[in-house]
Amino acid sequence: MNAKFANLAVGARTYVAHVKVDPNFSRAALAESREMRKELAYGAMRDAEEATSQKLVPQLEQLKTQGLLTSYELVKGTGAMILNVPEGKAGAAFDALQGVAELGRIVRNREVVLDDTVVGPVAPTTEPTVEWNVAKLGVQKLWSQGVNGSGVVVGFVDTGANSTHEALKGHYRGTNADGTQNHNYNFYDAVNGKKEAYDDHSHGSHVAGTGVGGTADHLTGMAPGAKFISAKVFTAGGSSSAATILKGLSWMLAPTDSDGNNADPTKAPDIVSNSWGNSNGATLTYVDAWKAFEAAGIIPVVAAGNSGPSPRTIGAPGSYPGSLTIGATDPDDKVASFSSRGPSPIKGSDGNPLQKPDFSAPGVNVVSAGKSGNDYVKMSGTSMATPAAAGVVALLLSKYPKLNAEQVREVLSKSAIDIAGAGRDADSGWGRIDPNAALALAGKLYGAPAQPPAAR
Repeated sequence: MNAKFANLAVGARTYVAHVKVDPNFSRAALAESREMRKELAYGAMRDAEEATSQKLVPQLEQLKTQGLLTSYELVKGTGAMILNVPEGKAGAAFDALQGVAELGRIVRNREVVLDDTVVGPVAPTTEPTVEWNVAKLGVQKLWSQGVNGSGVVVGFVDTGANSTHEALKGHYRGTNADGTQNHNYNFYDAVNGKKEAYDDHSHGSHVAGTGVGGTADHLTGMAPGAKFISAKVFTAGGSSSAATILKGLSWMLAPTDSDGNNADPTKAPDIVSNSWGNSNGATLTYVDAWKAFEAAGIIPVVAAGNSGPSPRTIGAPGSYPGSLTIGATDPDDKVASFSSRGPSPIKGSDGNPLQKPDFSAPGVNVVSAGKSGNDYVKMSGTSMATPAAAGVVALLLSKYPKLNAEQVREVLSKSAIDIAGAGRDADSGWGRIDPNAALALAGKLYGAPAQPPAAR
């Protein structure tokens, strides 16, 4: 999951720039439904981006005329601009862009590489199987009480999804009642532009299966009643870039049809699971997208990274204050040696480094869906812990749909099982998440559950 920085091709160069925007999210905060809040937040972000673009675009067109830019693209809803520079013009273009008042920080587009450990394929079994991470978190008890994630949608930004896999098909929002599939608003491919869901790596299918997947006889996911959608931003080799990831985040804020048109923020997920990141936690490339998620009421769950056990190894966007940042544990509730440790390099409102990770979840030798047929694969990494936590959040929202991100954080932190240092620590956060205790605490703190939303 954790990324290692590497320069992209020498010669023609791509920059990612922050566009200075000032969205007014006040109306979104007063919305009466999840769908309305998403629509109002996205609309406010787009209004702000368009206002800035009126001043910005003429200047970028002038730089194109001067031969300093070949193309540019505003990544809608993320406050980011992708700028492509011709060969031999990188230095001159960068200097010229510094003089554009509507642009803030400008950074090189960097490669992001998945580095979780693929332990290997798992032999098929005809026996009923409960994977260890499912048993460890005790979610079956909640399912028996009718709390299984129904009415909640989880978005996975990853390598795609094998949507016809037995453990995923019934959980994919694009699967119709008759078993056919409609990928409009449910799958997006920023890598190859395909219109039907697929996964040529296994990572994306694995995390989806860990979050919301499984069959009646093979339990792999935490919230099997929830639905998922998928944005493919990583290649078959597990590589992506900041610019490509931003496109996936943009689609999550307002999914489109399979032709990339008719964006509809009301079809955005309630939770976005991000089993990726980079090795520089100070990177702010995605911070405006995170602000839009917050305004829309979308909860981002993010992997801490796989650069442990050294301290201060949390990557971005796990380092951001709005992230529910997840470390990895083994079957004995020990923090995995590879799990990145805190604190974050980003400072909070009190001037001190943000305390990360927030929580931990099972992430060692996890079995879930693979990319081909009905294959299963075993993987280790904070990537595997992250969708487990996202599934637990889905369980909370399923029973208490009006919980906001900070209330979810509060409930999870006060109910977590302390597994490392006393109280919050830089290895496990508040501890290993405990779904049953979290649901019980949510009931005490926030009363009777509201009527869950209709399945979307």
